[in-house]
Amino acid sequence: MTLCYYVTGHGFGHAIRTAQILKALPRDVDVIVRTTAAPSVFREELPGRSLRFLPAEFDCGSLQSDSVTTLARQTLDHYAEIEKRNNASLADEVAFLKREGVRCVVSDIPSFPLRAAFEAGVPGVAITNFTWHDIYQEYVETDADQALLDRMGDEYRTATVGLITPLATPTVENVFTNIEHVPIVARRGLDVGSDLRKALRCETPHLALLYFGVWGLDLDWPALAAFRDWTFLTFDTPSQSVANVKTLSTDQWRYADIAASVDLVITKPGYGTVTECIANSVPLMYIPRQGFVEAAALERGMAPWGGGIRIESEAFLNGNWGEALAAALSARLNSEVYRTDGAAVVAERLLGLLA
Repeated sequence: MTLCYYVTGHGFGHAIRTAQILKALPRDVDVIVRTTAAPSVFREELPGRSLRFLPAEFDCGSLQSDSVTTLARQTLDHYAEIEKRNNASLADEVAFLKREGVRCVVSDIPSFPLRAAFEAGVPGVAITNFTWHDIYQEYVETDADQALLDRMGDEYRTATVGLITPLATPTVENVFTNIEHVPIVARRGLDVGSDLRKALRCETPHLALLYFGVWGLDLDWPALAAFRDWTFLTFDTPSQSVANVKTLSTDQWRYADIAASVDLVITKPGYGTVTECIANSVPLMYIPRQGFVEAAALERGMAPWGGGIRIESEAFLNGNWGEALAAALSARLNSEVYRTDGAAVVAERLLGLLA
């Protein structure tokens, strides 16, 4: 049984979500991964699992200048070039699927692979909480832009089924002819808090993890020294040294374990970070993200959970975190509002299509 999984290279969240689903599949399922995401992301999540990586780019996600600023015009222009390449390679991609004996195609969430699956006569499954059709709607400036999105929507509509997770955008269902709702697909970490404190010789009452993804984000690092009850952890190197800011090594600590072991995660709102906080019952302090409709959906989705603490960009960048940190410590989390076993549910659905 061969499954071909296409994953957008935008950020880490889609690759992490994919890895949780692959982890739930039996090892005798042959998996081909088509993505520009680094293979190391999958290998770290799936030690010992044999995967065939065939790098390819079928979308460009949303181009950004930093963790919260999108580049709308550049994104649409770049995707238009990718669409031309996709159209030119359709016959080759269909032939590839047939040659490899692929019995099911999964996409998170380029649209073109679903079209290729349809042309190859095999099931095509989208797994997502948004589509690029949703995201790009806010970027449209010209008739040509809208025509580009219309063609993208047509590709999404070729999917056999769209498996939609919670925290979804309001319009995600518009481009699928058949949808099914599945629980949150989330990564869980191990509680390494005791070992972490011992290794860092940390005596403050509270720990927070700072994470801003691939692009990073600058802020007033010295201002964090005022919060003496907190130690702030990061896997990046701050631009200035601060006594209560500690840089962790990825060789020694896993992000997922640190995120599960702190009192607060401080980040931009993304599906991976939000769902991990929900699964681990750890509050999340976040800054608004403009030009990306998923962010608003995530913010709405966090409301019934109770752990999302919004801080405005100016206050965040200036280090005025006092009120937000206090709110995080007093947050009452509703751990029953969302199921978080989506990986197992999706894996079972895929096995049915592979049979």
